[in-house]
Amino acid sequence: MNTNYKTLTASLLIFIVTSVLVTACTKAELDNTFKAGDPPPVAGGFVNSNDISPSNLVAHFAFEGNVNDTKGAVTGGTASGTTSFVAGRKGQAYQGSTNGFIVYANPGPIATLTSFTASFWINTNKHDGGAQGVFNLAKQDGSFWGNFFVMIEGNNTSSNRMFMKLHFEKNTAPFTEHWAEPNGFGAVDYRPDDMYGAWRHVVWTYDAATSKVRFFVNGQKRDLPPGTEDRKADPAGTPLGALNFKSATKFVIGAYQNQLGAPFNAPEPWMLPYTGKLDEFRIYNKALSELEISALNILERQGR
Repeated sequence: MNTNYKTLTASLLIFIVTSVLVTACTKAELDNTFKAGDPPPVAGGFVNSNDISPSNLVAHFAFEGNVNDTKGAVTGGTASGTTSFVAGRKGQAYQGSTNGFIVYANPGPIATLTSFTASFWINTNKHDGGAQGVFNLAKQDGSFWGNFFVMIEGNNTSSNRMFMKLHFEKNTAPFTEHWAEPNGFGAVDYRPDDMYGAWRHVVWTYDAATSKVRFFVNGQKRDLPPGTEDRKADPAGTPLGALNFKSATKFVIGAYQNQLGAPFNAPEPWMLPYTGKLDEFRIYNKALSELEISALNILERQGR
């Protein structure tokens, strides 16, 4: 009987160990718990955010304790006012303030974009009293606006919808101001919801071949108001085509060109520096595909 008991105990022990090993081997591995050094690819076969159209990536501001463009083409970056680096979506991030911003003396290939993708992570709270500038390609010819910029309007309501605007110019076109406003001139349903107090991935693209603007939040394409997606060069409806910026001189992160002072015009009271966090700011010289944008969102969210 003692022998039988020992045999039964040994059998049970083997069964338990085997069950644990089988469970461990067959347990589904979530896509955000992959083993270091052996990450599973996402749709498109990408395993790292830098795998996405690397030949078209012209600027990448990772903000890993510095303001440098990791591509090395946008140079002369200096921080003004109160700026710092904090925990980001991936590594560290830029932290703006009511008087802080970064200016680059040489915008490099950003100055010659004909198509673009601007991809960045924001983590910001509501503000009031004006519009905060996220980035701006300055124009040194006395013009009121810069060549290419994104701003976030103030929000003093209970709504968590964000009113963000993209502006870019084609300076040989008779009509030179090209706004892409996801508010539909008052139709707030086009503004993305749940945008404050957490990291959100924002992407704007413009494709010279189609003259179309697209807007993405957290990897998902957002509808724009009728007529906003298709950009025209003139009232006759000529497609806008390839961009050509004018007198592009400096690149600003976290403010407008006006914060630079003369000769860029003094900032008006509503022109505010960006006070939130900003991370993984990438600029491409083409409009990324929806697959590429989705992959970029997933990979950077996973810290890859």
